Amino acid sequence: MELSEQIFTIEQETWLFLGSCLLGIPVGMLLDLMRLLRTILPHHTAAVFLEDALLICFAAILVQCYATMFARGALRYYDALGCCCGFLIYLCTVGAVWQRMLSRMRYGVHRFSDRFRQSCYRIWQKMQSVFVRSPEKRKNIRKREKST
Repeated sequence: MELSEQIFTIEQETWLFLGSCLLGIPVGMLLDLMRLLRTILPHHTAAVFLEDALLICFAAILVQCYATMFARGALRYYDALGCCCGFLIYLCTVGAVWQRMLSRMRYGVHRFSDRFRQSCYRIWQKMQSVFVRSPEKRKNIRKREKST
């Protein structure tokens, strides 16, 4: 009895599912990259929405390419399910650690930027006091000029 090209054995389907689980790793890495960019450069809500939509499109294209190359062009539900499972496993393991590191980095960046801003403001005030005379200094200078 000859099997059709579209019929897979249980072993082949298992390997296809495990392979599709590995597809979730690059999707999770791309999400972490976008998180890093959002930490460094704050985004508007519309930009975040577009980035997430691109992430979903990337994942869909990745699953379709996987099905075309390894599953003889047959897209099965377990391909997408495996990609989602791999993505969730990545988020719960490496992604969780990366998220903690990002939150600490975000705190450090905000703290550094606040201190930097305060230092720049102090320097600006000192420069301004040297080059621009305040109204009080002008009054004192006028008083001195009148008294002499």
